[in-house]
Amino acid sequence: MIKNPKFIILLYHKIGMYPENAKFPGLYVAEENFDRQIKYLKNDGYSFLTLSELKKTYDYYYADENKKNGRLNDLSEALIINNNKKYAAITFDDGSKSVYSGGFKIMRDNGVNATVFMVSGLIGGLNEWDIKNGENKDEMLNLAELKEMTEYGIEIGAHTASHPHLTDIPLEKAFDEISNSKKKLEELLGIKINFFAYPYGDYNDDVKSLAVKAGFEGACITKTGIVKKGADFFALKRIAIRHNTDFFKFKRKIFKVRLFY
Repeated sequence: MIKNPKFIILLYHKIGMYPENAKFPGLYVAEENFDRQIKYLKNDGYSFLTLSELKKTYDYYYADENKKNGRLNDLSEALIINNNKKYAAITFDDGSKSVYSGGFKIMRDNGVNATVFMVSGLIGGLNEWDIKNGENKDEMLNLAELKEMTEYGIEIGAHTASHPHLTDIPLEKAFDEISNSKKKLEELLGIKINFFAYPYGDYNDDVKSLAVKAGFEGACITKTGIVKKGADFFALKRIAIRHNTDFFKFKRKIFKVRLFY
């Protein structure tokens, strides 16, 4: 068994400068900062994975030998193994158009991919859940943009149909939000949707069981942490990057001292 691979999942929302009257400026990361952060991690030896690739790579390292040997042929094309054994998955919650207009070119120029969690009922629409909370209007990704990104290699994940607090609604309705978002995205894009992200990071054991029931391979939360051996793939921790994150000054603290233990 190869020891001590490092897996981190980064959480972003919008790429671009935040408006002066933004209620939640932390959701924005400037384009130049996003580009610098990717380059910094690449120079530090990280390979970038979608979440589906991360899971297969994680299984390669941590599955028991019998299971591992039986799946090597299936995994070989998806694995991205590097000498330093350091892997980063970029994720975007919500599906803001800025992921395409501000982030997609940067990802292509750097040769990296990501996973975008899309609110399936708001494709081509507006961020209605944020507007209700007093935030500025923000356009959402449309179908053509989603298809273009998937053709490049960006993975699309589900983020419910309307972005509710899943623990605040009846379980039956929560399951509809979770399962229908998966089904709709699969129908529209003609691809399998493997991963889910809980809106607001709001989940409990009952909600988690619904994501399993819906047929996902894993789901992300918003608590800070890395993906260690024995990780719960239906409660994957991430590292949130905000507009004021001093990514470089605190990189050692964030990525090495506090999390890599």
